[in-house]
Amino acid sequence: MERMHRFVSPVVLVLLASLTARAAEPDYAALFAGRNGCFELYDLKTGKLVTRYGDKRCAERTSPCSTFKVPLALMAFDAGVLKDESSSIKWDGTKYGRDVWNRDQTPSTWMQNSVVWFSQKLTPQLGMEKVKDYLRQFDYGNRDMSGGLTRAWLESSLKLSPDEQLRFWEKFWREQLPVSKHAYAMTKKITYVGTSPGGWVLHAKTGSGGSEETSRWVGWFAGHVAKGDREYLFVTSYTDRVASTDDRPAGWIAREMSEKILTQLGLY
Repeated sequence: MERMHRFVSPVVLVLLASLTARAAEPDYAALFAGRNGCFELYDLKTGKLVTRYGDKRCAERTSPCSTFKVPLALMAFDAGVLKDESSSIKWDGTKYGRDVWNRDQTPSTWMQNSVVWFSQKLTPQLGMEKVKDYLRQFDYGNRDMSGGLTRAWLESSLKLSPDEQLRFWEKFWREQLPVSKHAYAMTKKITYVGTSPGGWVLHAKTGSGGSEETSRWVGWFAGHVAKGDREYLFVTSYTDRVASTDDRPAGWIAREMSEKILTQLGLY
């Protein structure tokens, strides 16, 4: 065997090692650490679901929380409520717990800092009937806006499952929704998160919900990752009734889980 290795190209050995590493399935149970979790990975090139961990949770509807900002951006850019990524909405002076919310916002900062009040300025400008019509055309979850124009997606009436979140992102990324090319371009631009050290370009959105009162936390991270001619969609979502010492927003935890999973799969 030692003699055989002398004649194998170092490049081939590296490729073989890489393929072996990619074949190892992540330990999802350990990564979710007792939380009721779902992870789905979809290959956009082949049109096939690669991984679906947590079948029951993947089919369970919960609040979309701030992942709703993605369809809302498509609506607002399509309807002309937002013009481009630098359109500004003035802060009204209300003090919020997150300092980055306490200033004027653009679509880029809205998405980056997950500014709830910015969303609550957009939905009234769109109006209930238009929002409901978009949700119907997007086939977005249960489409239920009965919780109100400024609250429905915040642990209220509007709900969707990770399976539905994945289907929405597929239609969004393939540009199969009834919105303008401009709306697609702007929404993709403002959902850019960053590029990994390995060269993978990530577009995604977190979502965080829950409270001490309900003792139920909802975390989301959903998006698109690409490098060269390889493209994948993924959804990470969990609910948690376990007391946690981690006081970060649930969506931040879901993002960290996603990056670990994608890295272990050789996709980040």
